This record gives sequence, structure tokens and C-alpha cells, in this order.
Amino acid sequence: VHGDFRFSRKAKRAGRREFGISGAFEGSGRARMSQWCKLQQLDSKFLEHVHQLYDDNFPMEIRQYLAQWLESQDWDHAAEDFSMATLLFQNLLSQLDDQYSRFTQENNFLLQHNIRRSKRNLHNTFVEEPMYMAVMISKCLKEERNILKIAESTNQMQTD
Repeated sequence: VHGDFRFSRKAKRAGRREFGISGAFEGSGRARMSQWCKLQQLDSKFLEHVHQLYDDNFPMEIRQYLAQWLESQDWDHAAEDFSMATLLFQNLLSQLDDQYSRFTQENNFLLQHNIRRSKRNLHNTFVEEPMYMAVMISKCLKEERNILKIAESTNQMQTD
């Protein structure tokens, strides 16, 4: 997964640039927007709830850079299975290494620094307890889905 600066139609109308990650997943012959991309399109009152989900233990920038990969993993299973949690933890660190390499190729010193710091923090926090990481990521993804449901029902109520 690799992000780039781009202007979406919505962002152009609003006059802002977004850091984007491809929002499509392959599946059943159709592309669908990732959960993370949907969240970024919400009104600020909902985005505030999203901001509250992330901290130094699991920074939002990691969620951003690895959006599709994170959404495609079975975090619920990993939260109950130590070996699965360990595997996903190692894979997450590997994904961060890949992202670091991309930033190195792009000569993006600040993002290299941020990824390296985030990887070190994740490693130090979860190396002994990878199931805790899986529980935390699972909860974040579930809470994001809840925020999307609330936003959708609020929008439906406003259009009715």
C-alpha cells in the first residue's frame, strides 16, 4: 500500500489536498472503497471520534499508511490466538519496513523518521504481548465501523 498526494473531486471543491491511499479492494469483480477512505470523507464531528481512537501505541499515521493491509487481516482471530497475533505483528513490522523503503526512495526524511519511530514504539510495546496489539487494532476497526454506521444513519435521518 502506498500513498500519494492527490486531489479528490470532493477535496477540489473544498480547496484542500488529501494524503490518499488507493481506496479500492479487489473482490467479486468490483472495487469498493476502503473503510479508511470512507472515514476520511466524514464531517468533522465524526472525524473527531476517529482522532480519539489513535495514540502513540497505535498512531494514526500507521493506520493511514497500512490502511488496506490492516483491513484485510483477521484481527479478531489474532486477538485470541498467540501464534496468529505474533505472525500479524511480524507482518506489520515488515509492512512498516516496506513503507520506510518507499520513503527512502522518495527522499522523504521526515516520513522516514516517523515510520522508524513508530516501528520502534510498536516493537517495544507489543513484542511481548502481540495479542494486545491485535485486540487494540480489532477494537479500532470495529469502532471505525460504528462511526461509519452512525454517520450513515445521521445522513439518512437528515435526508428523510
